[in-house]
Amino acid sequence: MFAFIYGVIAQLAFAPVEIWIFFPIGLALIIKRTHKKSFKARAVDGFIFSLGFTLPLLHWSSTYVGIWPWLILGIGQALLISPFTWFTNQRSWVLLSTVPSFWVVLEWIRVNYPFGGFGWGRAGFIAVDTPFSQLLSIGGVPLASFTVVFLGVLIHLTFLKMKLQFAPLLLIVFANIFVPTHSIEGNNFLKVAAVQGSVPDLGLDFNSQRTAVLNNHLELTRNWKTQLNRPASFEPDLFIWPENASDVDPLTTAKTQISNLVSFLEKSLIVGGVGSSASRPTNLSILWEPKSGPTNIYLKQHLAPFGEVMPLRSIAEFISPLARNVKDFQSGDKSKIFQVGVGKILPVICFEILDDSLLRGSIKNANLIVAQTNNATFGKSAESDQQLQITRARAVESGRTIVVVSTVGNTALIDQNGKIISILQKYDPGILYGEVNLSSANTSAYWLTAWVEQGSFAVIVFLLLSILRRRFF
Repeated sequence: MFAFIYGVIAQLAFAPVEIWIFFPIGLALIIKRTHKKSFKARAVDGFIFSLGFTLPLLHWSSTYVGIWPWLILGIGQALLISPFTWFTNQRSWVLLSTVPSFWVVLEWIRVNYPFGGFGWGRAGFIAVDTPFSQLLSIGGVPLASFTVVFLGVLIHLTFLKMKLQFAPLLLIVFANIFVPTHSIEGNNFLKVAAVQGSVPDLGLDFNSQRTAVLNNHLELTRNWKTQLNRPASFEPDLFIWPENASDVDPLTTAKTQISNLVSFLEKSLIVGGVGSSASRPTNLSILWEPKSGPTNIYLKQHLAPFGEVMPLRSIAEFISPLARNVKDFQSGDKSKIFQVGVGKILPVICFEILDDSLLRGSIKNANLIVAQTNNATFGKSAESDQQLQITRARAVESGRTIVVVSTVGNTALIDQNGKIISILQKYDPGILYGEVNLSSANTSAYWLTAWVEQGSFAVIVFLLLSILRRRFF
């Protein structure tokens, strides 16, 4: 029971509470509980702790599909997190390296497996709200995760075991002494208008409202000058629609409507919509130009398992009849860069913001990230706020401004230090205007992230070899 409560405490670092220190505190408590127990007891407590962490964190996944998909997702993620307690019986100095390293290794597994991975709830994402947030720009989410877990071990050693020799390390982490602030470079700017068209009704029947949703975005964009929050004399260089703004196929059925709008605006528009190939639907981000129409098209690469592609379909349909409604989408095979004036824009769609390799492989060619998403399918849950926290962490990691555009919110402008420049009210239609900084300077996270992950793997391999040596030789 206590292990579950400690897990609940740890997840309070994420939305809707978002008090980051709760994560290392919860971690410190479970380390203390498992430190002197047998391997079996540590494994059991680790799993119970992880359930306390994942079930509240991922409760948004049950909004419209019921209890079983949520429980399966929560239990599955808990199984991938829980092994970190296997090594909580180590001596103090060993504990400081092995537990954070193993956590990074387990996060790498979650990001990549199974079904393409699902890295929701990574410890490094909460670092954006800490004094050491710039670690994200140095070593990416893996280094930030290592540090947050390292801090949890330090709290355990310093306060719960009263080993005060570790107090200076704790002060160094909190004081942020050795972490330089990432400077925002770039003399170029782009004026953007992010359109949050909203939907008639929240829920899974979003697709049945697709014509109304398209019309919302068409009308709101056409009347952009009438918005009360528009700065005086502000003329956007680029309009941006969210994911699913045009689930009426933008390249066929809705093509004339969108082309007429773009001609009227005389500005570029990035459209989020659902198209179709010969056999499967496609999740698209399309750069639409006033004179030449849809000039560049990005097909979403990392499809959401159980949302855009259904693994283990027969089992999934047995568990939930709603799985029959999920059509398998066709995935793209490469990223695209949209050129708008001096802007070199990397479009990412929805949960692609979780994909380390996708972002790392494409960011060097871009000076701005546009994150298109549709949060209407999760109602008024904490999902959109959790996703915003992830996106803020990615802004620091990449050294890029990110424009987040959602059907219902959060629609926001985020600077390279993860700060929210401006944000729209959720669930109401509106347009967010802003001038965003364009920077092409890569942070050290671009190359150091892989070294942090490899170093963490090396620590665990060395520990396992040491254990085997002591036991058998």
